[in-house]
Amino acid sequence: MEKTAPLCSVVVPTYNRERLLRLTLESLARQTLPADAFEVLVADDGSADGSAAVAAEFEQRLRLRYLYQEDQGYRVAAARNLGLAHASAPVTVFVDSGVILHSGALAAHVDSHRDTDGPVAVCGYVYCFNEDNEDGALIERAIDYADPDATMAELARQGRWLDIREEFYAKYTDDIAGLPAPWLVWWTCNVSARTEQLRAVGGFDEAYRSWGAEDVDLSYRLHRDGARFVLNRAASAIHVPHPKSYSENMRAVAGNYRYFAEKYDTPITRLVPDHHFFEINDLIAERRLPSCPDHLRTPDPEAGSVLVFAPHPDDDVIACGGTIARRTAQGARVGIVFSTDGSRSHSAVLGMDTPTPEELTVIRKGEAEAAARRLGVDAAALRFLGFTDTALADALPDFRTGILKVLAENREVAEVYLPHDVKELNADHRLTGEVVLECLQTLGMTPKIHKYVVWDEQTEAEFVFVNRNEPDPERTAPERLLARDIAPQLPAKRAALREHRTQVTLYAPGQQRTVVPPAFVERVCEREVEEFWVADR
Repeated sequence: MEKTAPLCSVVVPTYNRERLLRLTLESLARQTLPADAFEVLVADDGSADGSAAVAAEFEQRLRLRYLYQEDQGYRVAAARNLGLAHASAPVTVFVDSGVILHSGALAAHVDSHRDTDGPVAVCGYVYCFNEDNEDGALIERAIDYADPDATMAELARQGRWLDIREEFYAKYTDDIAGLPAPWLVWWTCNVSARTEQLRAVGGFDEAYRSWGAEDVDLSYRLHRDGARFVLNRAASAIHVPHPKSYSENMRAVAGNYRYFAEKYDTPITRLVPDHHFFEINDLIAERRLPSCPDHLRTPDPEAGSVLVFAPHPDDDVIACGGTIARRTAQGARVGIVFSTDGSRSHSAVLGMDTPTPEELTVIRKGEAEAAARRLGVDAAALRFLGFTDTALADALPDFRTGILKVLAENREVAEVYLPHDVKELNADHRLTGEVVLECLQTLGMTPKIHKYVVWDEQTEAEFVFVNRNEPDPERTAPERLLARDIAPQLPAKRAALREHRTQVTLYAPGQQRTVVPPAFVERVCEREVEEFWVADR
């Protein structure tokens, strides 16, 4: 008999903690959510004890899979990603080994996602979490391992060993969604989020190889991607005491906080290394810093404004996706202007008449809006000029008029990104760059120009499509190539490119190959730099 689809996937990372793992699995076996309504993924970071045997004991009681990775040092981020990669449910719950869940905890997590429109990131409630194993012996005696629900009820009644974040919740109330940085308290001992969104933002950053901050890094990206953060006290748990050193953990996490701050390099992330988490939201308000998610916030005037000119919907992501994500995170006001409607991608490249050009115009506009949101740009900041795909050369007077209008409305723009007016081989691309440069000169505007190249000989060969328009040989000026590191923004860029489903998937019935070749997509998704030609002054 075929199993029903699970409502949630529970990822439990572990390393040489067989007793603590057993306690967590016992609590999962007592859930009010039916055992076939969730799956458990034990992600072992290379244990040498009896953890595998403990997991095997529960295979008859739980829908459980045991996943193992070699012991190569502290790799809890990679272990959680291993579990996430195998998750089959729409919601993924992260629970550390040694966390005993209330019997209603998983149902509460599922309810939070079911009852909220749009993606949410759920913070569960955790009793008995301590920083230096203080009161460890007292807590052990207080826990009734046969009836942890009763223990939690008694702790709540007495107000003992409450969640360490109670100070935060008392200060801001349980409604944390409206805070500029609610992601600071999404700690993976007991949290959940949509599986699809977790994957879309890139999962855990495996560069974190010591204790702490890998969860905050992920929650920051979830927030930027539009997740609404909620506290659900019914999703409660007990953190079982175990040996640990607060001073050692603080030494380890200090470097991780610096990495996090430098990785995103925003006014808010730069607060993290030197300030207590519970005061950062106040500092953001006092200093009037731009908060995330980036596509919902008020831009920071001091960060400047940026215009990206894209010949087709998706060229903005391919050429500048990482840069766009970085600039929005820094508080810049970013606008994207699309020259053509992208309506002939299937007919011109694949020789197919489905979807029709009229259908593709609508579909690709929606894809461009979804991709822009992934990069932190709201749909209101997009301009679709709507000229016919592959035929921009036939509409140059009207195109110039449209570009002049856009630029006149953005005279204070500090940075402009556009296709190279000479090196681009595709006509729509090259003409976009050429006309924008001419219009900037006409209006006397002097922003910093960044020229990109998408269509070169390699691209033409991969697409098996040529649409050239030879450039003016006199359009040359001294330039140098600038390589910009986008490694921290690469997950957002990949997620944005995936939104262009008509281009990167077999979208239409009978379609034998994708519009954008897989080799091209792989190259874009793996490249950790974006290159721009800038004036050599």
